[in-house]
Amino acid sequence: MNAENPEEAMTFGELLTLIADQQRRLSVLENAFSSLSFCLDAKASLLLIQSLRLEAQNQDRDENMQQHFSALADELEKRHGVINISPESAVPLS
Repeated sequence: MNAENPEEAMTFGELLTLIADQQRRLSVLENAFSSLSFCLDAKASLLLIQSLRLEAQNQDRDENMQQHFSALADELEKRHGVINISPESAVPLS
């Protein structure tokens, strides 16, 4: 697809290439975010996981997005050896 002419139709091959590139970029961002979480202390890690769990329950998000938030929280818990916490028993945000 020509960036100078966005109205130009994209071929199926170009679309597949664009999707593959976006998937690679997303993988890099996910890995970077997960790696940055190692820089957090225990309390900050718990707060981040709690925040992700709350987003996973946010009814303003579609079910697929909620599942992604939950999966990210699960992954961070695994990496940090954190016990799964429910929002009711979580650390206060203040």
